[in-house]
Amino acid sequence: MEKILIIEDNVDLGGNIFLYLKETGFNAFLAHTGEKGMKIIMEENPDLILCDIMLPDINGYKLLTELKKLDEKMMPVFIFLTAKTQREDLRKGMNIGADDYITKPFTNNELMNAIRTQLQKRKKIAESFNRDSEENGNGRRKSVRSMESGEPEKRLNYEGHIFINDKRSPGFYSVNEIQYIKSLKDYTRIYMTDGRRYIMRKPMIHWVRMLPDEQFLRIHRQTIINLNYVSKMEPLPSNRLAVIMKHSGKRLEVSQRYHGRIKNYFS
Repeated sequence: MEKILIIEDNVDLGGNIFLYLKETGFNAFLAHTGEKGMKIIMEENPDLILCDIMLPDINGYKLLTELKKLDEKMMPVFIFLTAKTQREDLRKGMNIGADDYITKPFTNNELMNAIRTQLQKRKKIAESFNRDSEENGNGRRKSVRSMESGEPEKRLNYEGHIFINDKRSPGFYSVNEIQYIKSLKDYTRIYMTDGRRYIMRKPMIHWVRMLPDEQFLRIHRQTIINLNYVSKMEPLPSNRLAVIMKHSGKRLEVSQRYHGRIKNYFS
């Protein structure tokens, strides 16, 4: 059963599409904001997304641009829902990677024809891609679900992404851009390589379980570092240690219990 996500701020229209897709056999999900839509994308990995262009928080263009960061080859089918007055903006949507658009108002038949057509196209592309992958000995495929499904046993890939619900610029951010993370009790602050900082409502244990342990190391009960961004290690008084981070030059203390691991890394 294909999964379809509707992102539409018009409650009545979104609800009608949701019920219609449910009745016709699809596994449908509904979001009235771009922020909620991004969360559902991460959790459910939909096969197709119906997205309004004008949303109250993140517009459809921004959402599609963020989505393309995750998986260029096999991202979900993306169809814009647009009002007639927005026709001049359609070229922009298609240029950034939308598969199709449907002009409001539309009938159920028009909606279904667009969905069926695009899913069939994607099926053929996927079959071709899978054949090529098998011939090349690489059948692995990244998926949105693998980025962060909420299942602690599935670690993030270093080349993968996390969803950061920042009020000014929510979106998907590369795991390999995380420089270090500091604990704020039930929250954590993420420090990126370019100086950006984000607060997330996730405890430190979440990152211990989710981040790839080949690149990330907990050096203190309040600190996790990306080993690829450690510039050097330096001694502190009383047999203590600290690491100096690249880019920021930040000095982060290493607690006694983690001395052995950090020394092994630099040996």
